[in-house]
Amino acid sequence: MSLFGGSLARSAAPSVPVGAQVLWRRPSLWSDGAAVRSANGAGGRRLAVFGPCAATDAELTRLAHADDPQALDRAASAWAGAYTLVLDDGYGVFTVWADPAGACPVYTSLLVGAPVWASSSAALAGLLGAEPDTAWLAAHLAAPTRWVPGRSAWTGVEQIPPGHRWSASATGAHSYTPYWQAPELSWEHAVRRLRADLADGVLIRVSGRAASCDLSGGLDSSTLAALAAQCGPVTGLTYHPKGRDSGGDIDHARAVAKAFPAIRHRFMALGPEHLPFADLGGLPPTDEPAPSAMVHAQLGSQLDLLRTEGVEVHLTGDGGDSLFMPPPVHMADLARSGRLVRLAGDAQAWARLYRASPWTALSAACNAPDKLGGTTASRPWLTRYACDLADAVTTPYGDAIDLGHADRHLLEEARYVGRSAATENQLAAAHGIEMHNPFTDARIVETVLAVPAPERWSARRYKPLLTDTVTRLLPPGVLQRGAKGVFVADHHHGLRANRAAVMDLTGGYLADLGLIHPAALRSLLGSAALGVDIPWGLLEPVLGTELWLRSSESSGRTLRWEEAP
Repeated sequence: MSLFGGSLARSAAPSVPVGAQVLWRRPSLWSDGAAVRSANGAGGRRLAVFGPCAATDAELTRLAHADDPQALDRAASAWAGAYTLVLDDGYGVFTVWADPAGACPVYTSLLVGAPVWASSSAALAGLLGAEPDTAWLAAHLAAPTRWVPGRSAWTGVEQIPPGHRWSASATGAHSYTPYWQAPELSWEHAVRRLRADLADGVLIRVSGRAASCDLSGGLDSSTLAALAAQCGPVTGLTYHPKGRDSGGDIDHARAVAKAFPAIRHRFMALGPEHLPFADLGGLPPTDEPAPSAMVHAQLGSQLDLLRTEGVEVHLTGDGGDSLFMPPPVHMADLARSGRLVRLAGDAQAWARLYRASPWTALSAACNAPDKLGGTTASRPWLTRYACDLADAVTTPYGDAIDLGHADRHLLEEARYVGRSAATENQLAAAHGIEMHNPFTDARIVETVLAVPAPERWSARRYKPLLTDTVTRLLPPGVLQRGAKGVFVADHHHGLRANRAAVMDLTGGYLADLGLIHPAALRSLLGSAALGVDIPWGLLEPVLGTELWLRSSESSGRTLRWEEAP
């Protein structure tokens, strides 16, 4: 058996899924279908790399022989890709390096008193018979980007903090150690490094494979499609409403496809069957609630279409907005450092862009920095119990405490996007597609974070750092875009068409756990059905979490574990 379309491997526990391969004699469990490369060193040392990694075989062999522990720490983000390093030192100590960006989440637990680790929290939960963790759910709903130490979506299973290594000995002792620090780079150095790492990150995923890429016409997907086209033929997929195949994003997508003949441009017409909230009963199991749960009808149809086209691997632009279009949180850092002239200029630029008063931004910069990041929005559908529980179990990341407001916000957001994108990859695997999100790679996140925060933000230029990185790659019309398409109307239409099924999600596990006010949720959704604008970005995770709990209840009881051959 393969779980979420991938293979599992462990040896410390009494059983593993059918078809899994035992890779180590140390506690382990892997489940995401990622490529595994290994190298042997002296004294029985064994090194493995899980996931796409640009390191050569010779570099991995040298690393397996390295005596300097810091060489392995540096290697965890030394190459393009999204990967996890694992080392068996030959003397009874087993170490896992969790990537700094959180795009390759790794989990640990205790099985009969022995430490085990996994790339899938749901796989460990199935092994342990664990239930969803109420405190984690509260944090997910109230403060989704905050760190929840010692926990995951499942009781008794915890995530290794990104940027930390986890070591376990033969005696059962285990510990976490931070290993990562963000570098500092000039704008020019960051542009060069981004250009190289994005190209390498795409190359190692698509080279020699039947590949596809989202091609929305936006800067993020266009960048990946163009880079993939330089590696060989690639299918570019563009959505459009039925009956409308030109204008706006569609024209930009066509311009990119025309500029790169290797792009095989395909269009997918969206009809009522693809609306948000359609077909809510067919969600595959994932480690935690997937952001796309409410639009899975469209995503599933896309993946099935790609599969019929013979596609093996698909690239998305997930993570690009968080990195290259940050909110103006840097103003709080300007206020703290006394750079008042720059602060005043940015506040005025922000005010002109949003037709607001600059005093709003200035007040938030000086008194309430979280407001600049949009993390203080009211959630009246959450109970006081849910909010208090979330406050009790969340904390800033340990390696982000000494960062400025903007850097801390970016790192938290990037790690949340990376971890949640891993659930999207699990959904894709259930449809037979290997999905990747190069903008969540550790090197990419690290490089963006290394640029001074005030330089990353601009009210005058759209995604300035990415634009400078790909300035000679994309057609001028795509580079000069100042916005992207939005599809809020689809949510209203989808809600009207599937109102009964959506309303049913307001009363269930979350209500029974005391985390939500069903009446408040139903009231907001009722208003939305009449066309009133509501905060979909805050409400969808609530509905998606309820759907995830229901799918977990049914799928979690059907996992089969058998001895590996």
